[in-house]
Amino acid sequence: MSDTHNGSVADGQNILFIVGSPRSGTTWLQRLLAAHPQIKTGQESRLFEYVGSQFGRWETDIRSATTTRGGTGLACYMSEEEFVAIQKKYLALLLAPMLRELSPGQIFLEKTPAHALFVPAIARLLPAAKVIHLVRDPREVAASMIAASGGWGRDWAPRRGSQAIRQWWQHVSSAEQAAPRLATGCFLRVHYEELHRETAQTLGEIAHFLKISWSAADLAEAIGKNNAEEMRRGGGTPIPLRGELARIGNRAVKEPADFVRRAQSGSWREDLSWRQRFQVWRALRQTGDEWRQFANKHS
Repeated sequence: MSDTHNGSVADGQNILFIVGSPRSGTTWLQRLLAAHPQIKTGQESRLFEYVGSQFGRWETDIRSATTTRGGTGLACYMSEEEFVAIQKKYLALLLAPMLRELSPGQIFLEKTPAHALFVPAIARLLPAAKVIHLVRDPREVAASMIAASGGWGRDWAPRRGSQAIRQWWQHVSSAEQAAPRLATGCFLRVHYEELHRETAQTLGEIAHFLKISWSAADLAEAIGKNNAEEMRRGGGTPIPLRGELARIGNRAVKEPADFVRRAQSGSWREDLSWRQRFQVWRALRQTGDEWRQFANKHS
């Protein structure tokens, strides 16, 4: 398995994943961090939607082995160790285009919100990789998803508050339940509301987590460059596109005009109708009180 200049692909020590529910501010955090010279990034790769699905198939086959004629699938031909080794080689090939331009000491930041559903596979295949779980108040997420469903996000965003909450909870609970599988010091939960309210302080804490230095002046520059108004105008730290999409003419990510909305806390009260607020409330009740520990305490 090939190595990068900054550590081995085998353990992921030079990789940072940002995960979370869609519409939680993950793109904003990505652009903020990508302003640091030691951090390189790119568009959402959906990497573990390719790789993690194979792990899911393996685990399903193992669980069903006692009920389906003694078992079916690849486990009939190889051990789990052999299967994992093959997956690591496959993953290394997929990661190579992302990591090959890294210099010593640099980190590749991969931001795909749906990777929140694949943290166990990340932990198994890249045991030294770090994961930041960005969590936003579910009511804000629901409002943002519903707004997106009427425009640029109509192909994926739910239109009902209950559907939005179920999607939020699926991502948040999956990431949090799988976090203990990651190595000590490799998981950090960040609240959007804290990032919005105390941006410099929160970014400083993230820098400490990543073991990189970030001067106050450079922090301020990154924050100014990636404020909501700048991003609405198409500014912010560029997120480059490579590969086939670059070949056909796209060089950097261009977000839809309404991708950045209010970028505030508490706006769900104005954005959601009474019916939508009731849908959200009822869906949150179904999770019990557990959701509250992940919601904004200062809304």
